[in-house]
Amino acid sequence: MQPDPKRGESRRHFVVQRAVLALSLGGHPSTLTFLELTREFGDGAAVERAISSLRACGLLEIGGRKSQSLWPTSAAREAHRLEAW
Repeated sequence: MQPDPKRGESRRHFVVQRAVLALSLGGHPSTLTFLELTREFGDGAAVERAISSLRACGLLEIGGRKSQSLWPTSAAREAHRLEAW
């Protein structure tokens, strides 16, 4: 049986989402930028998809100059705090 390329792509998307969220939570209250994350992962398209997904479910916010600053929402921070407890 051959591997399903979509499954691998979905896994990669999940991994990048988790990493972007973890980096934003770990760095809070400092913000991250899209450029910093792209340098970290080397794949701007994957980072953009992850950010879009995290924003859509209310875990990440974008703002600042040219909408380049990223930070976790209060819901993401609270869930992280509860998980760490």
